[in-house]
Amino acid sequence: MVTLHFSRTPAITHLKIMALPHRSSHCHSVSAYSPPPDELTEPCEYLGVKKRKPSYLVRKEEGKNLKDELLQLQAQVAVLKTRGMPAGSAIAADPGLQQSKAKSKALADSAKQQGLRIAAAQSLMTECVRAQFSNPLCTRICLVKDKNERRAVLKAIRAEKLKNAYDYVMACGSHTPEGQGKDTSKVFQTDNGDTCCLGSTVVHFPGVRSLKQVFEAIWFYLTNMEISISERLGHVAVREDYDMMEGSAYNSRIIATDSNGITTETNTIVFVQFFENGHPQFGGEPCAIVASDSVDEDELYPYQSSRHIRKDISGGVVMTASKQKKQSTGEYGGDDEIVVTMRRAGYLKIHRPEFFIPPLAQQELEGGIGDWGKVMIKTMREVLYATM
Repeated sequence: MVTLHFSRTPAITHLKIMALPHRSSHCHSVSAYSPPPDELTEPCEYLGVKKRKPSYLVRKEEGKNLKDELLQLQAQVAVLKTRGMPAGSAIAADPGLQQSKAKSKALADSAKQQGLRIAAAQSLMTECVRAQFSNPLCTRICLVKDKNERRAVLKAIRAEKLKNAYDYVMACGSHTPEGQGKDTSKVFQTDNGDTCCLGSTVVHFPGVRSLKQVFEAIWFYLTNMEISISERLGHVAVREDYDMMEGSAYNSRIIATDSNGITTETNTIVFVQFFENGHPQFGGEPCAIVASDSVDEDELYPYQSSRHIRKDISGGVVMTASKQKKQSTGEYGGDDEIVVTMRRAGYLKIHRPEFFIPPLAQQELEGGIGDWGKVMIKTMREVLYATM
């Protein structure tokens, strides 16, 4: 310890510093010298003494512990009182259980009301879709008799149809979790009596060699559609016209007769594009796109509404590839594999018949409005996995 002694003379004040014996203590007292801030040490930390907790925090913790203990004792008393009583009587005799039951009922009622509001919103959306005169996938297409002019029409609308199909398909699946499948459809009737189906599907093809392999599989189905429909659905399907433009677009008419003898006719244009290196307008990653739409007027092949029921098919398909961990299957477990994701959206319409058909045949025709899409997926899987 250091102490300071002052002695006065008439002219000068003398400062005498005397060193006193050092006390055996962990704390040091300084009377005339303060160390710089970086040398300061909290006394409590220096002494190793635990900082005292404020009394209000101590009382708060004690109060909480007492409340918890009180609740436990009340629960034990309630159990003892209601032991051997029926469930309803036990709840009636225990105020705590009554309160919990009331809260549970309130939560259940709230969830129910939310579910009803969601159902009402879905109904409103369905009505909005039903009241629409068209779909983003649909554009009016008119073809003349001249072959060159017909092809010129297809070339003129090709880029727009591919972009519309890509945008619509990706919008339909924008809230679908990555890696999960999806298959939703809504069937409704318009004010004109037409039967429409609005569908969206996400399908995965794991273990394939490449994206191009899956693209070739869907191209195989599109160019042999009538055969697949006949084999899988038992319908008699015939392709009456086929005009292909260098593998990037084609126009075809398919006449199909079901087991009830009802004949439908489709006049469809299909555009395809495979972006091996991606494209900025289509997500920037490698992808394959298919866009289809129905011909509204065809001077060369007019619709025969007095004999056939017109069926319109407007759809879009977007396929992308990714690498994922293969599921553990024996010796191949843990390896990466290519998985192609196919997103598909479609708008189908069966026009109101202009001739009489039996009610049962009408119901079966409407019920199978989306069967051709199921045939497409089954055919693709057969092509992809037949040699694997």
